[in-house]
Amino acid sequence: MSNAVTPTIREIVAEWLKANDYDGLGREGCCCELADLMPCDEPGPDCWAGYRGPCPGPEGCECDGDFRFHMVREKPTPLRDHDVSSEQ
Repeated sequence: MSNAVTPTIREIVAEWLKANDYDGLGREGCCCELADLMPCDEPGPDCWAGYRGPCPGPEGCECDGDFRFHMVREKPTPLRDHDVSSEQ
């Protein structure tokens, strides 16, 4: 048997998320970023790869707006200068 250290689930998932340009994991009522991946120590089969997005606030948030961010399944489209209307 080899003495080589094998990667943990956290390390395997983090490497895959980075390689595929994701920001973290999400599931109903829970999300985590790469910088603090799986703080619950309970990753589940219902966790999915996601992109960081803003919390929509209490009205649009299943968690009553208690989080700084959410993970979303579709990559948010970055705003371009001509997409932002300026008041003149």
